Amino acid sequence: MKPKTINLHIDKIVLDSIGQLNRGQLGLALEQELHRLISNQGLHSSFNQSSFINHVIARPISIAGRVREKQLGRQIANSVYKGMRQ
Repeated sequence: MKPKTINLHIDKIVLDSIGQLNRGQLGLALEQELHRLISNQGLHSSFNQSSFINHVIARPISIAGRVREKQLGRQIANSVYKGMRQ
């Protein structure tokens, strides 16, 4: 069976009062975590069909202390993934 291809475009991520981050590292961490989650836990049944989903609502996340790109990328990915599972 051929693996399913998923194209995901994130139009905007709002990061208030975070400071400077390396966008490349953040994006890579987000992508890796989403890949891990989808590979290990799958997707909602609505993704089993060939379809276009206009948007996914990700819940806000809270951050305390110094933020690292890898940690933040994982948190954002988890929020996006939870939105995809609904």
